[in-house]
Amino acid sequence: MRVKPLRSARSCLALLAILLAAAGCASAARTDGMIVAVSPDTVIGDASPLRGAIRVGTVSGGGETNPLWRSNVAADDFRTALEQSLAARAMIAASPGRYTVNAELVSLERPLAAFDTTVTAKVRYTVLAAGSQAIKLDETIVTPFTVNFSDAPFGPERLRLANEGAMRANIETFIKRLIDAARPGQALTL
Repeated sequence: MRVKPLRSARSCLALLAILLAAAGCASAARTDGMIVAVSPDTVIGDASPLRGAIRVGTVSGGGETNPLWRSNVAADDFRTALEQSLAARAMIAASPGRYTVNAELVSLERPLAAFDTTVTAKVRYTVLAAGSQAIKLDETIVTPFTVNFSDAPFGPERLRLANEGAMRANIETFIKRLIDAARPGQALTL
């Protein structure tokens, strides 16, 4: 049996319309997906100089998600995830605090399409002493995160999850670096 060209063309157009509709359903990275869970290597003691000492200052970079394009990370959502991740470790200051953390989302490398989606987050963190504004830590952290097709078959969801994972891994790496820098005897002791 031969398929008529018109029917075949209609089928292709219908399939293309479905694919375009599905591709246009991007959603923004969610704050709760970027918050770092407490783990033994990110817990601080009562005597830590980081306890109740940090205020989150400027958080920049990222952008709003265009539902017709692809998932992104908004600066406000990044800020909230950073604050909540620090608060879960009792690092957030009730008052101005001894240190201010500024964070700039320098880049979020995302593929246009992929079966296994890897997103790489590059964030510059600057820790300043509150009174003198002396830089105590200035570091750019780069973290990749991959979500497999089997974990999320729908492409836009896979990209959103990879964005969240890359940002979560980035915040976690920063927290570990901050804890290491606050240990006595370290070159970057806060």
